[in-house]
Amino acid sequence: MSVSSKHPAYSERLADWAQMRDTHSGERAVKERGSRYLAPTSGMVLDGFGVGSTASRGYAAYLAYRGRASYPELVREAVQSMVGIIHAKPPIIELPAALEPMRERATLANESLEMLLRRITEEQLISGRAGLLLDAPTLEPIQARDAVPYIATYIAESIINWDAGGRDLPKPEALNLVVLNETEPVRTGDGFEWETEERYRVLVLGEVLENEESEGGSVYRVGVFTEDDSFTESAMASPVFRGKTLDRIPFVFANTKDIVPEPDAPPLLGLSNLSLTIYRGEADYRQSLYMQSQDTLVVIGGPVDEEANYRTGAGAAITLPIGGDAKYIGVDSQGLPEMRTALENDYARAQEKAGALLNETSRERESGDALRVRVAARTTTLRSIATTAAFALQEILRIAAVWVGANPDEVMVEPNVDFVQDSMTGKDLLDLMGAKGLGAPLSLESIHKIMRARGMTDNEFEDEVQEIEDEIDLDMIPKMSTDPAGPEAVGPEAADDEADDEAADDAAVDG
Repeated sequence: MSVSSKHPAYSERLADWAQMRDTHSGERAVKERGSRYLAPTSGMVLDGFGVGSTASRGYAAYLAYRGRASYPELVREAVQSMVGIIHAKPPIIELPAALEPMRERATLANESLEMLLRRITEEQLISGRAGLLLDAPTLEPIQARDAVPYIATYIAESIINWDAGGRDLPKPEALNLVVLNETEPVRTGDGFEWETEERYRVLVLGEVLENEESEGGSVYRVGVFTEDDSFTESAMASPVFRGKTLDRIPFVFANTKDIVPEPDAPPLLGLSNLSLTIYRGEADYRQSLYMQSQDTLVVIGGPVDEEANYRTGAGAAITLPIGGDAKYIGVDSQGLPEMRTALENDYARAQEKAGALLNETSRERESGDALRVRVAARTTTLRSIATTAAFALQEILRIAAVWVGANPDEVMVEPNVDFVQDSMTGKDLLDLMGAKGLGAPLSLESIHKIMRARGMTDNEFEDEVQEIEDEIDLDMIPKMSTDPAGPEAVGPEAADDEADDEAADDAAVDG
């Protein structure tokens, strides 16, 4: 049994993942793929391109053709923009005390859970898929007492095989097999050279050739194999952490809308295809511009000499017999405006696909509620990605809680799905207080929650009240009135007058 075998769904999606990875990496990666994304012209093929020689005229012409082309970095910009939108506000992460060290050190690279969640969403946007593996650190028993597991991440191309059993069965089957490609460069014996080491990590539940049920009581095992290794049972072992094994494979898939093993299509594949269309259009347009400026000299009536080397420009001379003639002919430029218009239209479509969610005009003309409705309608995919990433992280952390003996129900990851950055103004606050004064069923704590959600304060309500009580000289602090007319300042003199009035009223009652 070869551990490097691929799942059929993996082979089906691999080309899309490779294209997304290249188009996200940028112009250099796209151009390094050569004719995969930009085919040579028929003239270049006739001149020898593709016959194996890099010294042909066709190959040289293709290099110039590709070099003049411009690839738009639309995929990278879209990913960066969307990651920024999703993580504009931090997620809410609750952990049991035993897992608190993972909040700031969740991976072997010392990434925090918030940074890890950001990396997951980036991979979801690029390929539509990421994988999370929970592993136990290799420590001495004394060190392991206070240790916690760590999370390793895998890109879509590294998750080469899996098996979660059949569908529509009387009893649900668990994830029984995951194979991860961990091939990477390693330093050789002299310490300065590098070579690629092919390596595969095999995760199984119970027996390899059987599909266990989700509650079958089987034990999780793992083994690492090199390029020339076939699967052997002797290489498999059950990880033990704090004296416990696991009854499930601690691996979670994070697709764009679910955490099942079957991969989703990359969400930005349409933008990637359009970016490559623009790249090819740019190549043809630049080639046409170049050809238009490179007219061909035609000599009429001159000597027929195939080895004649004519020169043009200042200081050059062409000798012709009586009646001979010489002229330039060039490419007709009538099609250039059409090509330019087509490129402009493609760029406009690409910007729409890239998700230009908000602009200054929309902010000025739309109210906060109208803006939220419009953005919600256009960010369905982002909400799905953010929610799925948070759920996948929550699931792997709950497995970690079980492994360390904590309560998994104490783990909660809540993502940011509020993508509208509408700030609160003083007028908004006055309107809220005025509504409260007119009898609206609105508490001060509810008003404070609105203020906090819209960036006016970072404090909790109790902390805000405490800070107000701790202020020096409270009598000089402007106090918010429930009068719709607005707030009024209560100073020492006003307070003294009010006290005198109360004393006079008391004396009248006593009398």
